[in-house]
Amino acid sequence: MTGINGKINKTNENIVLFDNSISIEEINSIRNNKNSLIFATDFASFSTLKNNNIKQQSFDEFLTSEEMSKIQKLSYELSDWYSKKQLSNNLLYENVNLGSLLQSEFINILVNFLKKFFTIYKISLKYKNYQFISSKNLSSLLENLSLDYTLLNSSKIDDTLPLDSLNTNIDLKFKNINFKLKIGTKKINSIRSLTENISNSLIKSKIRNNSQFILFSELNTKKFSHLLQKMPNFNETYVVYNRRQPSIWDKESFQLFKNSEAILENEKSLKSNKKSFFSKEKSKIDDIIIKVRTEEEFFEQLFSIEKISFWPSFQKIFFNLIEKRFLDYSYEIFLSQKLLNKYSFSAIMLQNEVGPNERILLQIGKAKKIPIILMQHGLIFDTDEAFTMNKYQGVLGLNTDYQLVWGDVDYNYRKNLGLHSQKIKKIGNPIYDNISEKIISEKNYILLATSGPTTEDIFDLNIETITKNIDTIKKISQIISKLNQKLIIKIHPSPDEFDPSELVKSIDPNIQVIKTGNISQLIQNCSLMIVIDFSSVILDAHLLKKPVINIPVKNNGYGTPTAFSNDSCLMENLESLENSIKNTLENDNVNLLDNSKISSQSYLSNLGNASENLLKFLSDMKNAV
Repeated sequence: MTGINGKINKTNENIVLFDNSISIEEINSIRNNKNSLIFATDFASFSTLKNNNIKQQSFDEFLTSEEMSKIQKLSYELSDWYSKKQLSNNLLYENVNLGSLLQSEFINILVNFLKKFFTIYKISLKYKNYQFISSKNLSSLLENLSLDYTLLNSSKIDDTLPLDSLNTNIDLKFKNINFKLKIGTKKINSIRSLTENISNSLIKSKIRNNSQFILFSELNTKKFSHLLQKMPNFNETYVVYNRRQPSIWDKESFQLFKNSEAILENEKSLKSNKKSFFSKEKSKIDDIIIKVRTEEEFFEQLFSIEKISFWPSFQKIFFNLIEKRFLDYSYEIFLSQKLLNKYSFSAIMLQNEVGPNERILLQIGKAKKIPIILMQHGLIFDTDEAFTMNKYQGVLGLNTDYQLVWGDVDYNYRKNLGLHSQKIKKIGNPIYDNISEKIISEKNYILLATSGPTTEDIFDLNIETITKNIDTIKKISQIISKLNQKLIIKIHPSPDEFDPSELVKSIDPNIQVIKTGNISQLIQNCSLMIVIDFSSVILDAHLLKKPVINIPVKNNGYGTPTAFSNDSCLMENLESLENSIKNTLENDNVNLLDNSKISSQSYLSNLGNASENLLKFLSDMKNAV
């Protein structure tokens, strides 16, 4: 093995593993060696090499679909590490398993790690006599595999965790001025803290006499406007507790919340001092981490693939994760404990059961014997093939007391999975209660809704998949421009969603890309909507009586959801898209719209009354439990 300052042997055959921590100048200095094969290890580095006209080999071709499925399955299984007997008791902090709060982020990290680890392993099997040249980021993987390697001097170690690197698109409105910004996690937390100070001074809610207390977690004020409007009609006292998003951020959200008569709870209202808490509790968290570190042999055996332990190269990432998160999450536990001690809740409403704050409320709530209710958040793949993915995305309510689903499709899916039918309630979706008021006849543009590859699914990490998604957006833009139609692109709100602004500007500067806001408002005025892959916005379009064309990009092996098998969408490819758009714009689409109406009815019950049904169900909780 050659060290950091070792010399690259220009006569032997080399494998260069490139990522963006390496300078292009250094790559250029070795690219002329005909025996050097250059591999980009992710899409960002692939794009860098491509933009600099540097010949590269395919990193992805070394893994078969079966191997990728195995890695995804293994990542899910290993994300349950915290539940193992020898660890679970040591991870407990105030009735909450700290390790369980990492699960979603852990899956993301492990999928990305294992894709690189196993691919490098497969490359080493093919190119047995090659020396590896890489960045410092990959050195531990190469060492783990006992490969001969040299480190490039220009590289820098990147230990940024997924949640720390996310940027959120926000839309700030001041009178007639609209600011669109992309803000990192730290600034978002600062803005939230500022809005909480202002909100608490403006909202003066009163507790109703002899009422039940119901807790809503992460309730978006504008999305659930109809639900908030109905709250004063019931006798319960509703408490809203948001940690990832502010409850009030402009005049409209303030008015909605104020009129709801709900109680606003947050870090400020709970009167907590973060610095003081950390100084008192840090030693306890350090002790927990020390206990985890003593389980070296257990982790060595658990974290393995193809009988190869990858723990030696993964342990630094693992401990970086728990050291960065455990103390912060202990504070979130402290806040939740204060909240649940402040009120005697008869129910806790969650929209997923995998988020850290949701898991905290779930575990503390169960310890206090408070019923936990999962409210369906979006359309899901209602297929057998997608069960494991749905389970680890926390959308099935496997750990909650009740599941409130939108309609027949999701009710039947959960029932067929063997979940207790008495615990599944068809409520509808409060978000859609006022959607019928939005139906209008204007047809001013074609709307493209993107839903690109994610970073926690190995199939989405493939360069081919990411490239196909970008090329699909490009081709759709070209087709619509050619047809002299106006195009608006609404990107998915996920912080890591691809932003096509620069891409489409070169095709047609009039194409508008919208990153924030409610997509229903855009669907109202479109002539048709094109959707990339599977998304909940399909239901929005059906309810607003707009034809939908679907263009598939990803193939994750999740099967075909009901919305794609009931003829409610036109399923097209790029080759047939132009004719399909023409035919859709020229015809009345009666059959398609009839099918979409039937589809929306199967997906959604109680349209217009979901908010009242939900609040009535909560009102009857004492009799139901």
